[in-house]
Amino acid sequence: MIRTMLATMFALAVVLPGGAQAQYYKGKTIIMIVNYPPGGPTDIEGRIVAQHLPDHIPGHPTIVVKNIGGGSGLLGSNELGGATPDGLTIGFFTLDVMAELTDNPSVRTHFSDFVLLAGVESPLVAYIRKDTPPGITVPADLMKAKDFKALSLNAQNINSINQELSLDLLGIKYQAIPAYRGLKEVETAILQNTGQMANTSLSGWLGSAEPSMRDIVIPLWQLAPRGKDGSYPRSRSLPNMPTFEEFYSSVTGGNKPLAGDFRYQAMRAACDPQLAMFRVAAMPPKSPADVVATMRTAFDELWQDQDFLAGYAKVLATKPIMVSGADGQGILADLAKVPRQIKDFLVTYTNRVTEK
Repeated sequence: MIRTMLATMFALAVVLPGGAQAQYYKGKTIIMIVNYPPGGPTDIEGRIVAQHLPDHIPGHPTIVVKNIGGGSGLLGSNELGGATPDGLTIGFFTLDVMAELTDNPSVRTHFSDFVLLAGVESPLVAYIRKDTPPGITVPADLMKAKDFKALSLNAQNINSINQELSLDLLGIKYQAIPAYRGLKEVETAILQNTGQMANTSLSGWLGSAEPSMRDIVIPLWQLAPRGKDGSYPRSRSLPNMPTFEEFYSSVTGGNKPLAGDFRYQAMRAACDPQLAMFRVAAMPPKSPADVVATMRTAFDELWQDQDFLAGYAKVLATKPIMVSGADGQGILADLAKVPRQIKDFLVTYTNRVTEK
């Protein structure tokens, strides 16, 4: 009899948490904050997640997307940081590594303080208008161009840092224009020839820039995430596009070492964690452990949902490369290991870009 009672108590201990969460979320609405404006890559991915995630949350709550753009994503992340940690507000963000590394005073909640639910790996794709003087027929023609306008978000955004340091490493003369709220606005400016060069995430390239501007722009390179062996192979989502390292080697004849350049080291220190987890799903600090476990499980199941994967691939022309919440939390924790001299360089460099 005692064995039977213990078995029953154990079964209830296993069943009740899920049942409790089902009751908690039933009939509820979850607000998903997206930290960029509507229509951009972050918003597109976030809305696909919002469509399918309720199928994996006990109680099947409704998810409503709330776009809070501005501040290179910081307005949205600050909003989540101040939200009640009750499981009813989550974020789907573009990670802002630079805000962490440069101690941006506008940050009210550091990304390392959020509870990570999941992430999506992504390379960055640099592209340029084909009619940029003297004409860009192949990527290497970039080396003949000068004084073109390279468009990006604010000076401390990772897209801006990557783009400007890449061009500096190549020794190219250009005008940095870090003045846009979102990548959709950047694309519009490229279409209007207000500027000539930009970069974007994988989803931004495959789901927006490339299909809408394939006759106008040409991809230059991808900045790919670091492999487990420390190398930088091409992303499996872009197997035919050269990496920045490959491009650099091809235009310099392999005679100028890249790895030893401090600017490259700084670029990689900032970009590697970003590329490893370009998009993040997160909850406010101090969110209850049971709610966090429920939502992490929901994302783990979502990553296996064939309807979600098919819908994602239909819109973005690729399948997401997924990161678990636990692995993502570790990536954020590693930001504390970035050397102070690199952080100081990034602060000085972004200030210099702003002054240009």
